[in-house]
Amino acid sequence: MVRVTLYLKIRPGQELAFQRAWRDVAVEVRRLPGCLRQALTCNERDPSAFTITSDWADEDSFRAFESSPEQDALTATLRALRESASMTVDDLVAHLDGEAATWRE
Repeated sequence: MVRVTLYLKIRPGQELAFQRAWRDVAVEVRRLPGCLRQALTCNERDPSAFTITSDWADEDSFRAFESSPEQDALTATLRALRESASMTVDDLVAHLDGEAATWRE
C-alpha cells in the first residue's frame, strides 16, 4: 500500500473554491481501482496551505491514474486554483485507527 501526499499552496481568495473542487474530484477518484481513501487538510495558520493524502492499494494503481488522460481532465480545476504543489509517494508501513492496528512486516 502507498500513501500519496500532495502539498499545495492555493491562490489567495480561492480556498473555498478549491475545497469544493477537491470534493468533486475526490468523489470520482474514490471509484478508481486501487484507491482506498483520501483526505484533505488545511493548515490552521495558513488557510491557503492544503495537504491532500490518498492511500492506494499499490504504486502501480496510483501511477496508472496519475498518467491517465482522465487525471488531467479531473484535476484541471484544482491545478488552476493553485500557486504551487509538491508530491511524495511513500510505502505505507503502518496505519492505526483507534484501537485497531495494522502492521506490515
